[in-house]
Amino acid sequence: MSNNTVVKAAKNVVESGEGIARNIWLAGLGIYSRSLEEAQQINEKSNNMFDELVERGKEVEIQAKECIGKNTEKATEEVEAGMNDLFYRLSGVDREKLERMDEKIDKLTQAVEKLAEAE
Repeated sequence: MSNNTVVKAAKNVVESGEGIARNIWLAGLGIYSRSLEEAQQINEKSNNMFDELVERGKEVEIQAKECIGKNTEKATEEVEAGMNDLFYRLSGVDREKLERMDEKIDKLTQAVEKLAEAE
């Protein structure tokens, strides 16, 4: 083997090693670029999903408030009915009749005040 052949063989080895090293470097850059793209896609998807969940949460909140409002109103009516029943049992006076009498007394009071002013 001649000196020239050894030098050519060494150059081929070096050149092929440089080609492999360059390809490894380029593959690394490709992985980095692809990772960035996928991370951006995941970020966009997660932002979209978050926004969608917020909108769904608003709908559920509205429904829950309506349900609570209805149940509160119903509970209030039931408590009032129970109080009226208890008041009637204890006093023997119907609360609605008592309220009507109260209104009549207020009207009579106003009429008496007007008469007193006129004199």
